[in-house]
Amino acid sequence: MRTRNLVDFLQEDRFSNRHFIVHEVFASEADFEAHDAQPYVRAWFARLPELAPGGVQAVKMRVLGGPNP
Repeated sequence: MRTRNLVDFLQEDRFSNRHFIVHEVFASEADFEAHDAQPYVRAWFARLPELAPGGVQAVKMRVLGGPNP
C-alpha cells in the first residue's frame, strides 16, 4: 500500500550534534498506520536501541488548522 506522506525531514540540533528529530506528516491516520506497519519501518524501530543508545522519544502530534485539523 502506498501511503500519502505530506512532509518528511530530519533535523539535527545545532547545539547538540547527537540530538535529532524526524518530522513526518501523513495525509490521514490510516496513512500513518499503514506506514507504521511496513516491514522496513518495523525493522528501523527494532534497530533504534543500537542506533540511539541514549534512547528515543516518540511523540504523536496533530496539525492545527489547515484542511484536516
